[in-house]
Order: sequence, then structure tokens, then C-alpha cells
Amino acid sequence: MSLAIVANPTAGRGRGQRVAHLVEDILKDKAVDFEILYTNAHRHGIELAEKASRNHEVVAALGGDGTVGEVLEGILHSKSVLGIIPGGTGNDYSRGLGLPRSPAEALDVVLNGTPTAIDVGVETDKVFGVLAGIGFPVTVIEHTNTHRDGPLKGPLAILASVFYTLSHLQTYPVRITLDDEVIEQDVVGIMVMNMPYGGGGLMFAPDARYDDGHLTVCIIGALSKLDLAVTLPKVYFGRHIGHPKLTMARVKRVKFECEPLPKMFDGDLWAKTPFSAHVRPLAARVMLPKKP
Repeated sequence: MSLAIVANPTAGRGRGQRVAHLVEDILKDKAVDFEILYTNAHRHGIELAEKASRNHEVVAALGGDGTVGEVLEGILHSKSVLGIIPGGTGNDYSRGLGLPRSPAEALDVVLNGTPTAIDVGVETDKVFGVLAGIGFPVTVIEHTNTHRDGPLKGPLAILASVFYTLSHLQTYPVRITLDDEVIEQDVVGIMVMNMPYGGGGLMFAPDARYDDGHLTVCIIGALSKLDLAVTLPKVYFGRHIGHPKLTMARVKRVKFECEPLPKMFDGDLWAKTPFSAHVRPLAARVMLPKKP
């Protein structure tokens, strides 16, 4: 196997660098043919992954969900297989795909796993494998990113940002197109899910699957700060389904039209609305654990 690793050393407030050193040591001990490429700017991972895909069978992302999303975008039109070594804050790709959270165990999957086809969401400005969104979830990511040097790390950092966002909750009027159905609604946030988890383990879409040819849209209608605060803990267990302010829909295409709002893709902020996305069924391959 020929392996390239695109690593984000700043992911997880420096965890990415530590994990990269660990992975390098393991690969050298195993005498694996590999090269490791470090990102140094936003979206640099796309360029590195695209170049690496010309020469390597597997291109692995080492970092957070944003890094994985960049590598996915970089290899999407190649024959390379995506590998994932978690080293970030949320690591929802690993949760959604059933990958080990331990870097050493995740590396073993990269080396010895099974290439498996997954769906990919394609938007005007970006591609995504876990989720895209506007509103409430974007504010959470913005706050997390601007407090990278704080004392909290991992899911706790995201949870702290959630509670900050609750105190600054806003509602937005949005025209939503779900395949051929049009809805006009005031919302606090919308998430387009390709996998169940977002925000470091929040199970927004329990039934979302990465290989069913659909995206799951979670529309959070206008609700009070208290109602959202009470409901959010239930999301960790998927017990929010059925809430009167929540609309869930399985679609192949989705569009949002509203005032210019930042868009988030796999934890990465990029461009502003309008948002228009569709699913590309089984468009990429990722290394997953071998089934017993």
C-alpha cells in the first residue's frame, strides 16, 4: 500500500501535532511506504490531498472533521481511498462511520480496513460528508473556533459554545426547498446530515446513513432559549425526535434562501447563503473496519 497522510497540526488545539508524531513513529516501525503532508492554511488540505491522490492508493486525513472534509474534497475525483485518523475537537466522521477514536487503532483501520463506498453531499461552494448547516450550529462552531486557546477541549469546548449560543439565540425566516416541496418558516437552525452525529456527539439524525442515497434535513423551528436548553441534552441520545418544533426530512436535494448567513460544512465555515445541495450516492470510498 502507498499511503499519504494530510495532517493538520493545529487541530484539537495541538492534538493534531501530537497524533501526527505518534503515527509517524508507528509507520516507521512497520516499514510502511508513506509520506506525511502538513496543512498550513484554511483549505490547504484540499490542495495537498488532490496532489497526493495522483500517487497514493490511500490518502488519510489526520485532524478534525474540517480536515477530513478537505481531504474528501481533494480526492473526490480520484481513485484514492479516504483514511481517517481522528485528532480534532468533534471527530464526528469517526462516530458516524464506526471508526476507533484511538489514533493507533484508527491507523490500523487505514492500513488493514475495507474500502467502503459512502454518499457525499455536494453544495455550490463545498462538499461534505457529515453535515452542513446554517444558524444555531454555525454560531456554535464560530464560538468554538474563536476560543481555541481556552481551557476546555474536545466535546466540552463545543458544549461550552452551545451554552454561549443559547444566550444569543436568533431566529431567521427561511424559504426551504425539500426536493419539490417548498416551506417558508422561521428557524433557529437547519442541519443537512449525511451521518447521525454533529457537534461532537450530538445525535441530530439517528436514522441518517452514509450509504442510503439520501440526506437528512433537520429543521429547528422558532423555539425559546429555555426549550432549546432543555431539549439539547436529549439530542445526545436521539430522544429529541418528535419535538413539535423539529421537522425531519429525507431528501436528495435541498435549498435554503434567506438573508446572507454563514454556511458550515463538516465544522468548516465557508461562504454564505443561499445554500443548494444534493447527494452524490456512493461517490467516495473510505477505509472502514473489516466486518467479522
